[in-house]
Formats: sequence, structure tokens, C-alpha cells
Amino acid sequence: MKTNQLMSVAFPQGTLEIFHKTAMGNLTDLFSLGNKQRGKDDNAPVNMTLFLKSKSTEEFISALSEELGIDKNDVIKRKGRGRNSKTYAQLHFLIYCAEKLSPRFHVRVIDTFISHNILQIRDDGGNAFKALNVAIDAYLPEREGKESNRGIYIQCAKLLRDKVFFDKDIDYPKDGLVWNSDYATYDKLQLRDKYEEKLITLLEMGVVRNYEHLKEFIEKLK
Repeated sequence: MKTNQLMSVAFPQGTLEIFHKTAMGNLTDLFSLGNKQRGKDDNAPVNMTLFLKSKSTEEFISALSEELGIDKNDVIKRKGRGRNSKTYAQLHFLIYCAEKLSPRFHVRVIDTFISHNILQIRDDGGNAFKALNVAIDAYLPEREGKESNRGIYIQCAKLLRDKVFFDKDIDYPKDGLVWNSDYATYDKLQLRDKYEEKLITLLEMGVVRNYEHLKEFIEKLK
């Protein structure tokens, strides 16, 4: 996807906001999650402000900016003003902070962003959704010559979302295109991509008769 969308990544103690293109994540979220794990491990919380002012942290930021060829001021950035302001940091720095906060939390951050590469999965998922829309435009019978199939895109996204999450009690966002919920884990995103690829194949093969038939296929996806 071309747009730098803000996604919410699920962890056991809550979620972390991160932009999927620039990999700039909410540092306040990270410290909140890490300190919750520290509490479970009977350790005192780490103060983010004091941590950022420490000599070791400043040394890491200097090394990071030199190795990546970026300005020090681009490692950590504040967005907004006052109580609504948020602090975001580059992914390498998030991982560094996670290491200092909690060994267990550090492993989870590495597993999510490096082993599972959830940001790339999110990007691929956006491309898969676009590909499904293209297939609907090109191959869905009874939609030839229609000016826009946006309504069908949205309804299919909602049906797929419900199919993937299997929980009718969740109060999902009203926008059917939103997938960046607290429940958008690696496994769920992978399953969604698998389902979208199957639907694209069915459309291209001419198996789908019309929109109602397409909805039936979505319900039967496995």
C-alpha cells in the first residue's frame, strides 16, 4: 500500500500504534505495555522521561542515527500538542526500549515485528484487498459498466472481517475497510490474505455467478 496507515498491533497487555510504512511506533504505548509486564514480574515501572534522558539511551540514539543515516531528531518525534500529543519512535529504538523494559516483552516485540514481520504482512494485505477489488471490477457478472463498485468492496470487506474474527459480539468500527483493530494479529492477517486470494481465483475462473453468489463463497471459505 502507498499510504502510511496507522495500525494497532495486539499484545497480551494491550495494543501498540505504529505506522506501517515508516515503522514509527507509539513510544508511550510501548512503555505502558512493557511496564504492565514488569508489574506482572514484580518489577518497578520504568519512567519514560528519565529513560530518554539517560546517557546510555542518548548513546544508542547517536549510534542508530549514524548507522541508518538519519537525523537524531527523526528517531523520536512528538505529534500534536498538550494532552493530545503522542510520542513516536523508530522501530529499532522501540526494540531497544523493549529490551530494557522486560525480557519477556522484548521477545514478544521481536517476534511480532521481526519474526512475523507484521508490518509487511499489513502492507501485503492492503495490496491483496486492492487486487480483490480489481477482480470484482473485471470478473463479477452483472457489474459490467457500473460506474463504481465501492459498495460491494465495503460489504465484502465486512463479510471477510467477520469471517476471519469469528466473534459477533465485537463492536467493530463502522468503516468496513478498517482491519487495524486490536484483533488484527499476525495469524488473522494471514488468514484474511488467504481468503482474498481464494476469492480472486474464483472470480478469475468465472465460477462466481453474481454478487449474491460471491457472498455465499465468502461464507463457505475455509
